[in-house]
Amino acid sequence: MKTSAIPSRLLRFAATALAIVAVAHTAGAAPDERSPYVANGCYQCHGYAGQGGAGARLARTAYSFEAFAALVRRPANEMPAYAPQVLDDGELRSIYDFLRSLPEPPRVSLR
Repeated sequence: MKTSAIPSRLLRFAATALAIVAVAHTAGAAPDERSPYVANGCYQCHGYAGQGGAGARLARTAYSFEAFAALVRRPANEMPAYAPQVLDDGELRSIYDFLRSLPEPPRVSLR
């Protein structure tokens, strides 16, 4: 093996790794761990990218902020209610804005 081939392979590997990180960062990477979405545990049921799971899919929500807030404050299912004393309107708006900023996650096929 030529000694000049090793640095070339290393450079290609590093460039590929940096490209993957850049794409992940610009394509709606996970929210900061201090964000209200993470701090209040939303990701546990709705996923880091709002893709859903045990909870509903939230990415690119079509709800208005008012409708979204009403669902968070008085959910109709097993989701716990988040009173303003627990999650204030500013944090709720931050969560809503984060979810609206996410790219549409791919549809999951159950086949």
